[in-house]
Amino acid sequence: MRRAMVASMLAVAIAATAGACGGGASQKSTNGSKEIEVLYKTSPTWPYMDRVLKQAKTQYEAAHKGVTIKLTAVQGENEVYYTKLALLNRSADSAPDVYLHDTFQVNADVAAGKLAPLDDYLKSWADWGSQYPDSVKQAAKGPDGKIYGVPISTDTRGLWYNKDVFAKAGIQVPWQPKTWADVLTAARAIKQKVPDAIPFNIYSTKPLGETATMQGFEMLLYGTPGGTLYDDTQKKWVASSKGITDSLSFINTIYRENLGPKQADAFNPKLGDKVSGEWLPSGKLGIDLDGAWTSSAWKPTGTKPWPQWTEKIGWTPMPTQNGEAPGAVSMSGGWVMAMSSYAKDKKDSFDFISVVTNKENTLTYSVGSGDLAPRKDVAADPQYTAGNPAVKFWTDLASVTHYRPAYEVYPKVSAEVQKAMEAMTTGAKTPDAAAKEYADALVGVVGGPDKVTSGS
Repeated sequence: MRRAMVASMLAVAIAATAGACGGGASQKSTNGSKEIEVLYKTSPTWPYMDRVLKQAKTQYEAAHKGVTIKLTAVQGENEVYYTKLALLNRSADSAPDVYLHDTFQVNADVAAGKLAPLDDYLKSWADWGSQYPDSVKQAAKGPDGKIYGVPISTDTRGLWYNKDVFAKAGIQVPWQPKTWADVLTAARAIKQKVPDAIPFNIYSTKPLGETATMQGFEMLLYGTPGGTLYDDTQKKWVASSKGITDSLSFINTIYRENLGPKQADAFNPKLGDKVSGEWLPSGKLGIDLDGAWTSSAWKPTGTKPWPQWTEKIGWTPMPTQNGEAPGAVSMSGGWVMAMSSYAKDKKDSFDFISVVTNKENTLTYSVGSGDLAPRKDVAADPQYTAGNPAVKFWTDLASVTHYRPAYEVYPKVSAEVQKAMEAMTTGAKTPDAAAKEYADALVGVVGGPDKVTSGS
């Protein structure tokens, strides 16, 4: 009930501020010049997009007299940003012209007619053909084969671990677990020998949203034999499978054996900030299942500078369930700069996107955020690799990575995954019961029994 009241209050507050955002596709600035409104998210612990867009605004306005870039920042975590964007996108009068967009939501907005395809503009932008690998270009490709965003980042996921905690637990480094059992063995050793440290962190509750689905559940599921949320061959969603139940069982084990964060922390929307800003640097966490960007906070320009991190922290792939080939698993996503279908000045809007995602600005973002570079020239730049011995490891995980089945209904599927994970976190259900509830709910979410199948 408390969470429902908070959610209701948040929705009211966001709706109240939506009108104050101003701009919108049809707005002009007071001096009669064109105005392009750009919506993005920022926070004290994630200021990187703010820096890049202010830099791009200066560059763009200097070269485009008569065009003003209006930057509208949304303060808060991802879920707050998603809600604000959805509210603004309900009307042409409030929709921003350009916005930062999470790749998993692209297809839903394409289906809703909210995004403008960029193909006609990309044809004449040389960087698109020369600097973006084909795999990165897929990030914002719609079901119609058109491109609906230019990537500003990509990423991979794996395991970070604190070497001091491992030394106290008697675990040899470098650590290279081969199976889920190896991960659990290490976590149990930490619990027994380092009682003041949290053995293992996995994001697993609804307040964490897509972070829980992708960095938690899918990092497990896609490491099981044949594990997937969507069967590409049958073009159906997988309602039940051994991989789904086993993934839930792993999460259940973490929390029933007290190997994970306390309940209050597991439900904290800012858990990621605690992990990188407090727990790993202070030796309060042994193992963290997380993304490539985690070390960005520890850089000299980061939010929590930690010069010793390269000596104190290790990194290793998340293994497949029983060591099945290829032996490791990762998930990739990222953010794109997208253009609203409501944008009145689409050429000017795309021109700004091309400035935001040029080499200089992408380099600024990649170096600051710790996200992997989507551009070839940025990935090859010495500034990108300087001071980060982990960057090659996280980049190489692309060879074992998977992508979310980001079809129109995926956000609703993800929400059902989070419900099942949360039941494991609290112990409200057994893995079998949570898996059945997920399977039953999935039928309605994806449009009927003919849209689902059972996996192996």
